[in-house]
Amino acid sequence: MRVLHVLPGLRAGGIEQLALSLIRHPPAAVEQVLLSTDRRQQELRPSFDQLVQEGRLTLQETDPADGPRLLWRSFRLCRRLRPDALLLYAFQRPSLLVAAGARLAGVRRLAVHLGNTAPADPVRRRTWLRLLRLFRLLGVQPVPCSQAVVASFGPRGRLDTATLIPNGCDTAAIAERAGAERLRRPPSDDRRLLMVARLDPIKDPATLLRAFACLQRPGWSLQLVGDGPQRSQLEQLCRRLGLDPSAVLLGRRHDIPELLGRADLFAFSTTAAEGFGIALIEAMAAGLPIVASDVPACREVLRHGEAGLLLPAGDVAAWCRVLEELIDDPGRRRQLAAAAQRTAPRYDSRAAAERWFALLNR
Repeated sequence: MRVLHVLPGLRAGGIEQLALSLIRHPPAAVEQVLLSTDRRQQELRPSFDQLVQEGRLTLQETDPADGPRLLWRSFRLCRRLRPDALLLYAFQRPSLLVAAGARLAGVRRLAVHLGNTAPADPVRRRTWLRLLRLFRLLGVQPVPCSQAVVASFGPRGRLDTATLIPNGCDTAAIAERAGAERLRRPPSDDRRLLMVARLDPIKDPATLLRAFACLQRPGWSLQLVGDGPQRSQLEQLCRRLGLDPSAVLLGRRHDIPELLGRADLFAFSTTAAEGFGIALIEAMAAGLPIVASDVPACREVLRHGEAGLLLPAGDVAAWCRVLEELIDDPGRRRQLAAAAQRTAPRYDSRAAAERWFALLNR
């Protein structure tokens, strides 16, 4: 079976990480090709290049296009490559054009990943529902990553929970790398509160910044890993709060397991637009105690508080109070870390990959 994976560039985001995890764990006799439809986006290029060097992947890149040009380009590529299945990672209008070109070229099995909840805004929501209908008219199988995504589309979306496939990561590898780094930490090392997320409107790192600024706990530092369109705003907020942006905002990093191994507490402040939160899985695999916003996706991943504490989204006072309690209670942090680590294996990328490739091989 030949599978064509389609990404809108090689950004450092959740869908790119999902693509990496699936491409790393195919079943036997699967040939994989990745189409990046925007060669300007190269943040994760080294990770995909490694898969190419290992012989697991063939990489195709194109300049950005839209409309008939994108459809024609997709048609020609699929006629040349003859993929048996097409996996679209971005639920957006350009992906619809790629799917249309693939369908015209004779590709029979197509799926699109639904990684974010449907917008609450009525106008944007109608647009998403219309897009979902068009994908279905083309015979593209929508695949939600969480119950939160299914519920957000409501009865008009009619998403089938039988096709739900949770996102995953290589939990064993993360646990090993984080554990090794933890053993190397000197006893005198500062304690760290860590958040990993793309800095865009779906997330809410501002609440965490404000809550941390309220703490009076010497020896603790805050680190935010990730980049995105809101970075300059967050840098300004750091300065207003008396925090050093260069120490807090670490930008894009490729050593996430090691950073998790050097952390003592993981925070994930986000919004109801969150579709899954794969960073939560990485933190669970690393054996960190977790606090997260009480929104549907985090509630689902953390099993309604069994694998981490859920705090009111955007409530700075509540976040400050709970962070203070956890910083002062190492025993409670150890309990939360153990609960998180027990939950992590259910989200291993091998299980996710098995289900995705089974779906594409129907």
